[in-house]
Amino acid sequence: MKPNQSVFLFCSLIIGILIALSPVIVTGKWYDTTHVMGDLLVAEFIVRTLAIVIGLLVICSGLKNYFLLKDK
Repeated sequence: MKPNQSVFLFCSLIIGILIALSPVIVTGKWYDTTHVMGDLLVAEFIVRTLAIVIGLLVICSGLKNYFLLKDK
């Protein structure tokens, strides 16, 4: 196993976690239904869900590449 693979896996994990938590980092609070009303509530829920999904896809891609390159 080359150190390059480990660095790539570590970076993809960190980037995926930062993407998944980016709405919390930007707004400074978790999903809160008491401060947001109506259509903004739906929009905020969709954006937070998409951020989590994209973050998980980045992590999954990093793991897939790590194990794919590890076998070679």
